[in-house]
Amino acid sequence: MHISFTPHNTEISTSCKNVIEYLEKENISRDNEFEYILDEYEELKQSKFDEQIGYQNKFFTNTDEVGKEQFIDSVEATDAIDNNLSSRAKDKESKFFMLNISPSKEEIEHLNLIVDKELEFNGFGKKEIDILNKSEQGRKQIEIMRNDFMHQAMREYTRDVMEKYAENFNRKVYANPEKLPNQKEEKVINKFAKDEIEKLNIDKNDSQYSEKYQQFREEKASELGKDLSMRPMEAKDLVWFGKVEELRTYKANDKWVIENKKINKQIKEIEDSNKSNSKKQKEIEELKGKLFKDKTTGEEVREGLKKGGQQYHVHVVVSRYDNCPNTRFKNSISPLAKQKNSKMADKLAQVGFNRDTFFKSAEKSFDEKFMMNRINSYEKYNYQKKQNNEFKRATTVEKVSKGVAVSVKNQITQPIKSEVIKSSGLHEVMKLNPNNQISKELGFKVPMSIPKTPQEVAFKIVSKAVSMIKDASRGY
Repeated sequence: MHISFTPHNTEISTSCKNVIEYLEKENISRDNEFEYILDEYEELKQSKFDEQIGYQNKFFTNTDEVGKEQFIDSVEATDAIDNNLSSRAKDKESKFFMLNISPSKEEIEHLNLIVDKELEFNGFGKKEIDILNKSEQGRKQIEIMRNDFMHQAMREYTRDVMEKYAENFNRKVYANPEKLPNQKEEKVINKFAKDEIEKLNIDKNDSQYSEKYQQFREEKASELGKDLSMRPMEAKDLVWFGKVEELRTYKANDKWVIENKKINKQIKEIEDSNKSNSKKQKEIEELKGKLFKDKTTGEEVREGLKKGGQQYHVHVVVSRYDNCPNTRFKNSISPLAKQKNSKMADKLAQVGFNRDTFFKSAEKSFDEKFMMNRINSYEKYNYQKKQNNEFKRATTVEKVSKGVAVSVKNQITQPIKSEVIKSSGLHEVMKLNPNNQISKELGFKVPMSIPKTPQEVAFKIVSKAVSMIKDASRGY
């Protein structure tokens, strides 16, 4: 699992509007892709299936109190991030961060195994899928259902990642923000706490100082009818919005794009040279053999080219501050903070974010949620970290977000196909009870399911295909 962080650039904009709008780039193509299916079956337009597919175009966040998914549009997401500011916010300080959560090829293959089991439970076994694949409508129906399952799985996992994100700051938030003191009352409370600390002759460098200071603050606040008690920060205390994306394109600064530009420039120079045609042809063919091509499609890599294969990933925009309604008491939290486990003066609040711990916990969360057994060492975060350190000076290393995340490309020999299947967790998935709904057995908060109407439509396609096969066999 590759996770990287990108800070908000205050020199470009004070708002997250441009970022949020950018994350909607796949919406139009997704609408066009499903349009003819919805036109073909009018009942789908009025069904929950249409609504469920529509969620893919919206932003998601924490579930509500009863565990139901929450979706909002781009305007609401923008306003929520932009308006969530602390009274101590600095002009040149990033107001939000973007997390890029990208599963590896093996992790996506494992999710596909989960989807296969879920489809099978819902009546779409190998026989039914083979029949559906004989028609364009059937293939599209399966594609739509599989894609929606993948979206749901990615949303589920992202919520787990944001829980780990919140936990990793090791910060506390106020348990009852509606009962926090005003500025005048807080001055009285803080003075009382400092006076009591002095009576006990506890030095600021003493390990007990911050704990005692908070204890006295809570005592005085209680006397005034206020509440300064605290609890560990959770994902529900963050302001964040995620968007699942299915496509990736090669960027201008990608290594393969840069290298191919150089090679094509050399080819053009040879074509314009005075060399003999036979010599030109030989040199050009040699250079063309060096061009980088997409491993899935075989197309020459160039800027703007869509990457082949499944490219599911998630972008999360998260505010720098927690969601405390009182702007004076908002925590400032940055995943790019360099300090680790240091404390703020006079308070219990921690400073810093241990990215190493976060990456490990995010990987572990994926394995536990989706029953993935990482047999091969190259798939594990610790191995990747070691490789990053060993190859950090090599030209094949790409640094992301000013050194926050580093990815190594083409340095690890891929295992043979049988090993990939083995490491993707097929044996673990097979342990699931086929008589149960797989998503429920895995403990998803939001069970993945096929809406009734499209399921009926799919079976109509199956029935029609079976009928046609029977008719053909009878010579009709």
